[in-house]
Amino acid sequence: MGIKDWFGMGDKAKKKQAYRDAVKDAVSDGKLSNTDLVDLGNLQKELDVTGAADDRTIIRRELFNEAVGAVREKGKLGPQEAADLAKIQKFLALRDDQLEQTKWDLARLRTLTEIRQGTLPVVAPSNVALRGVQFDPEETPHYTVPVDLMEQSSTRGADGLPMRMGRRHESGSTSGHILPEDGAKPIGEGTLIITNQRLLVKTGSRQAAVKYSNAEQIYVYGDGIRLQRTVGNTLLKFKSRSEDTGEIVAEILAAVMR
Repeated sequence: MGIKDWFGMGDKAKKKQAYRDAVKDAVSDGKLSNTDLVDLGNLQKELDVTGAADDRTIIRRELFNEAVGAVREKGKLGPQEAADLAKIQKFLALRDDQLEQTKWDLARLRTLTEIRQGTLPVVAPSNVALRGVQFDPEETPHYTVPVDLMEQSSTRGADGLPMRMGRRHESGSTSGHILPEDGAKPIGEGTLIITNQRLLVKTGSRQAAVKYSNAEQIYVYGDGIRLQRTVGNTLLKFKSRSEDTGEIVAEILAAVMR
């Protein structure tokens, strides 16, 4: 008895769901082998259903995100992983504009992978975030991210991950730290700029800087940074909601503070 006989010739919905489940299973490891493609093609014919490319966008997007989730669990996006995901995207007939948020997240994961392999990003001089910023000789901007600024008198024990000179960053260690923003006073918006010499905060035409040193002043969280002052703290909450932003910031800071 064939698979389509299990459902009955008239039960198209169940057959289609069976095919979707098979596609989901095939891409659940972030790959789509030639054997998978042959098996899916045979199953499609046996069930007498349309291919994955003809499915609704929301379902195809969910299937693609299943594959992306598998790659994220591995913690890196190298050339092979990127090629595997591109193959799955083509199979699902998804355009880049249909995966905009996912593509942004993958770009951040790719950046994180390159940083961990020793290649730091460099912000282009034409980037609008650098407009009006005066850099010191041989200073290189490596990363920028828009932030909401707040004042906080106490962390209530949520101190964050301290960044120290010469300390290696343990991958994934920012995820357990949440910015202690309850009761914090909003003080505006700005841009965080991380260079090889200091951490800059630009707000309008003004800027403040923290030089890297052994004094514990910079604490990283999964969703922001805390700058410890003599009295109180300045909180910088990332406007980027990507879970990789905190890791990117921590990895760069660890690299430039060696």
